[in-house]
Amino acid sequence: MLAAVREAWQPLRCQWLGERVLLVAGERSLMGLGLRGGVVRTAAWQSLLPAQALVDGMPELVDVLGDFIGDVLLSQGLMGQPVWLALPQQAAQWRVIEWPFEQWPDEPIEALRTIDPDLGLPFALADAAIDLQLLPGRPLRSLLVAAPTALVEAWVQAFSIAGAPLERLIPAQVCSRQALLPRLQQLDPHQGVLLLQPQPQGVIAQLWRQDRPLYERLLRAEGATLAEQLQQLLAFYGSRDPAFAARHLWLAGDLPEPQALASALDLTLEQPDCAPYDSHVMQGLAQLQ
Repeated sequence: MLAAVREAWQPLRCQWLGERVLLVAGERSLMGLGLRGGVVRTAAWQSLLPAQALVDGMPELVDVLGDFIGDVLLSQGLMGQPVWLALPQQAAQWRVIEWPFEQWPDEPIEALRTIDPDLGLPFALADAAIDLQLLPGRPLRSLLVAAPTALVEAWVQAFSIAGAPLERLIPAQVCSRQALLPRLQQLDPHQGVLLLQPQPQGVIAQLWRQDRPLYERLLRAEGATLAEQLQQLLAFYGSRDPAFAARHLWLAGDLPEPQALASALDLTLEQPDCAPYDSHVMQGLAQLQ
């Protein structure tokens, strides 16, 4: 009888007290903290993932990953609490899409699957989990974030093995945008931002203007220097969008000699308060509460 009461009490307690676990998954580590009523109740922690548990954001060793997540949550005293997980950066892709309509469709995801535009994604929209966010202005545009359905199902299975109630899977791109929005909205609408996110496999370079990403590339430490690669990137995108003018260089992480890099690109350097990148995503995830 007592065991049954305890089992019923835990989800009610989490609901009444607003308890939740926030997790950020990287290729090599899992970062997390516990919240109560939107307030941090546990110090942020980070644990190294088992070797080869993830490959490009896809759980390859689902059983091993599930056992690891369960052990970590148990050790932190967070087992049984609802979990929000920010997926690894590589797990999802995003695009800004323009709709051939005057009004937002009643069923936008189904409408997108029907139109099936060529977005250059490494997977078909028919086999993807999709999130759409309407962007202001005309013509009608939205931010598409998508991940392969098989990848999402593998993560759900891992949490089932862990015995942890997974409430939401959120792409890292959504968390990153949420964390950047307050600062982006302070800028002149014509001022573009070059955002650099150092990762184990290279540097993710993104171009932003106002509240939306414009372009993204993964730059690897091969051949030309990072400054040369970024100059080529800015020239390439500038040829496609002459109205775009980069003015700011933002670093979500650590790079050697950042001021020299900013000077070479003739940009104003700024490092968001939530750098490095994992902390940046964690802040965006917390702001989604």
